Amino acid sequence: MRFDVIVVGAGPAGSTTARECAERGLSVLLLDKAEFPRDKPCGGGITVRALRLLPFSIESVVERVITDVYLTHKQGSGFSRRSDDHLVSMTQRRNFDMLLLEKALEAGVTLKERATVRHVSRDATSVDISTDDETFTASVLVAADGANGKTAQMSGIEQNFWQQIALEGNITPLGGMPEEWQTCFGLDVGSVPGGYGWVFPKGDHLNVGIGGWRYVGPGLRNSLNNLAKFHGFESENMWGLRGHYLTIRKPDSPLVDGNVALVGDAAGLVDPMSDEGIYSSIWSGQTAARNIADYIGGETADLLNYKREIESELVPELNISLRFHDLFQLNPGLYMWAEKHTSLVWALARRILRGDQTYVNVMLTHKATGNLIDFLSDLVRVTPFLQRRSGLRDPALPQRFFVRGNAQT
Repeated sequence: MRFDVIVVGAGPAGSTTARECAERGLSVLLLDKAEFPRDKPCGGGITVRALRLLPFSIESVVERVITDVYLTHKQGSGFSRRSDDHLVSMTQRRNFDMLLLEKALEAGVTLKERATVRHVSRDATSVDISTDDETFTASVLVAADGANGKTAQMSGIEQNFWQQIALEGNITPLGGMPEEWQTCFGLDVGSVPGGYGWVFPKGDHLNVGIGGWRYVGPGLRNSLNNLAKFHGFESENMWGLRGHYLTIRKPDSPLVDGNVALVGDAAGLVDPMSDEGIYSSIWSGQTAARNIADYIGGETADLLNYKREIESELVPELNISLRFHDLFQLNPGLYMWAEKHTSLVWALARRILRGDQTYVNVMLTHKATGNLIDFLSDLVRVTPFLQRRSGLRDPALPQRFFVRGNAQT
């Protein structure tokens, strides 16, 4: 069978790409190795910033609305920060992803479940996708199969990512949801290099997890048990334990190769500071669909406009977030002390979660501070002692300062 577009992976990036392609009149096949509804390792928090991208409500799958946060450093004494605004909608990914998939099907997308891609072959004008028992042809292939996906690799595309790893489980509190978690989520920083621990309340249970750079993987189970105990939960009562990788795109990792486009986690479009990827998944899916429609409609000669849009609008946000992440991980305790006494970090985080502020805007509005952040971030990236303090074993290259010296080495 032939389609205009084949999308592999029916998560937020894939379903969004497929739906928006179909709404533009394209024939779309959406393949996924799972059968929906299926579960997905993820905290399930959807920021207001991400919600604003969607042309429909997700209220039917929201289990809890979050306005507050409880912050701790290395599982020590903590403090709360509150907001009058809705910041995050807590969902279960099986329900959220199913809603996005249903919207794609309503738009006319053809879905094939339990369809694992086994082979990809392509030329300049078409792509052939083989599963266990069928072969499909399209003009464009979209790799949307997440951090562990193989579609790009099978298409001959070499991805280049930094990897993080997380481990999570669930706790069902006796007597119902504790009052302190009704509208509040918890963040613990400094316990693992490159990441944080979290407590995300759902309808009748709490999702508890911790993650950091990939090399911390062997110790994550013990770290997760300690986090659960710190918050007063018995780790042996934890259920649904699972781990997952997160991918952070390196600057040279491809977004487009001929008639293949990468979106969402498959492209490494994860916010390094928060490890949140749903906003970028939806944004990249919408952008890919618009450019795919132009390409198939003959308005453009290739898909490079998708790459240009990602690199000019989304990648700068992720690059600055990575700088913030490098500096934050240098001394999380210092930032927690500053937040406790000033509330400046929470004020900024609240605006970013809601989409009222961007990382780029912060740097442009406060140019002197932005220059200092750039300098310190580059300094961390070229100084072994600071790299160790930040937990970096494969740091990004400096981008503004020390660039010439780095090139010579």
